[in-house]
Amino acid sequence: MAIYRYFLTFIFIGLTQVNVLYAADDNQQLQTLRRSIQEQENRLAEQKKERNQLVNDLKQQETEIAKLLTSIEKNDLTLKKIDSEINRLIKQIEQLNIKQQQQRDALSKQLESAFKLGKTTGLSLIFASEQSERNERLINYYGYINQARQQLINELRETQLQLNEKKLTLQNKQISQQALQTKQKQEQVGLEKNRQDRQKTITSLESSMQVNQQKLAQLHENEAKLQAKIAQAEKESRRLAEEEARQAKHIEQKQKNTNYTLNSDERALMARVSGIGKPQHQFNWPVTGPVVHRFGESLQGELYWKGMVINAKDGTQVKAIADGRVILASWLQGYGFVVALEHGKGDMSLYGYNQRVLVDVGDKISTGQAIALVGSSGGQNSSGLYFEIRRDGKALDPKGWLK
Repeated sequence: MAIYRYFLTFIFIGLTQVNVLYAADDNQQLQTLRRSIQEQENRLAEQKKERNQLVNDLKQQETEIAKLLTSIEKNDLTLKKIDSEINRLIKQIEQLNIKQQQQRDALSKQLESAFKLGKTTGLSLIFASEQSERNERLINYYGYINQARQQLINELRETQLQLNEKKLTLQNKQISQQALQTKQKQEQVGLEKNRQDRQKTITSLESSMQVNQQKLAQLHENEAKLQAKIAQAEKESRRLAEEEARQAKHIEQKQKNTNYTLNSDERALMARVSGIGKPQHQFNWPVTGPVVHRFGESLQGELYWKGMVINAKDGTQVKAIADGRVILASWLQGYGFVVALEHGKGDMSLYGYNQRVLVDVGDKISTGQAIALVGSSGGQNSSGLYFEIRRDGKALDPKGWLK
């Protein structure tokens, strides 16, 4: 019996030790799992930080590209003007050279005529014993020659001064031309470098979002930021919009009570605040080109396109579909350089992916006015225009409004 109790005690102690070992093993596994989770969270946080940095890099690169393109365009215009001025100066110098040669020839002939008169001077004629009409005529003639000669000398001197001035101006213009050409080459190099850096950034962004879930999360984030930016822009412009609406009501009342004729400013105001009306295919397209993505098409997962993407050549003018006022003109993640126009009555049109914008917030825009240039900003791989129409904050199919 004692042996049996000893045996049971031995078994109980053994099982206890086994349980302790298993408990220790589970605890170790739990700690390992927690460390793995923490490491994964750290990696995800680091990846998000890297993506945010890449997005900031993309914004800076595309902003710098837009600035360089603007500067290069201005330089081109200035160079054309300088070239025209140089050509004009060259022609003027050629004409002055011809004039100078003609004046020299005329002076030379006068000097030759004076030499042929011989040594008989005006004084000798005056004191000559013979006071005839012929002598008087010679004296007068000689005076006229001297006067004409002096005039020619003065004209020749003036021509020479003009010629020297034109040559100096030409020299300065050529120096300015060379300096501007050097600047233009440097900016072209800078532009190419920024474009290469931008492409590297886009490649890095794409590789950091290989997993579909990450891409979906990024698209959600882009849409949320756009919504927030539009809401902020509308809030900031609300006071001006309300003031214009009050002015429009006052004008409408004046029209009802009298045969009132609107002036140009009032017509523009009424156009800006009257909305875009029902979708009746009444507006011109903002750019001409094939539609590569349509409203309602699947974008990623449960997301769909809330506007359309129109393929167009880089640098093509983007034109406002209707009268309105700029409430947004800035760079946004995923959309690049964006212009948003408010048309009144809750209607808004939005233009994205632009190379650069040509308007500022608060500008009053007329139908067909150029507001941006087509590009591929926001990390797009090809040039085109992202176009939206919103009514009371809800995106609607823009096709119904376009001819």
